Amino acid sequence: MAQSPTDQCIVLPFRAENGHPFDGTGLALHFLVGNVLALHTGLKEMWFGWRVKKIFPEQAALQRYCRDATDKLDLLQVSQSQQVRLWIYGKYSDPTVGLHFFDGQAPDVRRTPVELPISIEDGWIGFRTLLLEWLESMGRPMPKAQVQAALWPETLGRQGLDLVGRALEGFYIHSAYGGDGLLDASPFEKAVAEAPESFMAHDLYGWALFRNKDYTAAKRAFLTALRINPAGNGAMSGLMWCGVYGKDLEEAMFWSGRKADVCRQDVRAAREAGRRRYEKANK
Repeated sequence: MAQSPTDQCIVLPFRAENGHPFDGTGLALHFLVGNVLALHTGLKEMWFGWRVKKIFPEQAALQRYCRDATDKLDLLQVSQSQQVRLWIYGKYSDPTVGLHFFDGQAPDVRRTPVELPISIEDGWIGFRTLLLEWLESMGRPMPKAQVQAALWPETLGRQGLDLVGRALEGFYIHSAYGGDGLLDASPFEKAVAEAPESFMAHDLYGWALFRNKDYTAAKRAFLTALRINPAGNGAMSGLMWCGVYGKDLEEAMFWSGRKADVCRQDVRAAREAGRRRYEKANK
């Protein structure tokens, strides 16, 4: 079995170019790139959502970063404080997204950024193909066996991007700063209604329902997401946690193992990890 990767990479929300009014596009595209990297077996899994409050201790700081392209984030300091080596950040305009790569262990090395086309018509295939080529040029190639999984057809137009991104911001805010009240599900419902064949819209909707402890409805949303993108390991994580908190041991173990299989990891060990999570939550 291959050695487990140790380097993590966080994708920060992409910001609009100066003068461009805020919408959800940058957050939605940040989520798309994050879902690609989640399938990268050369990197250890790391989602921005896990570290939101540690990177931005106050809600206002997160929202300011998302809305103001001049707002600064000291990547070297945050890389060291979070012990996350690699970071992807960037800005978008109407036709393209410009991405930069930062390595906290070599902060002074100049790396070539990339301009990716906002390629709605081809299901974001061209966007992700160029993203993977750029990652390879950065010394982080995605193993060939994972490339096809990372190129699922993502049916998300301009309005869908805006709605998914705004819903995602709401999810981050509620998760990091929102307390114990219910998360308003209406932005997620609007995103699904606008983009009924979007993996990201259904996956995000599933997480909103999960956050509200509606595990039966969350499972339906995650399963719909997986119909669109069978390798969507974020949705598989959601189904595993639905099994944990819905008190279904076999479901928790199955989806933990299925995610490991998709990510080329030890399935038996993952199933046992699913069992341990279940037992811990249901003592």
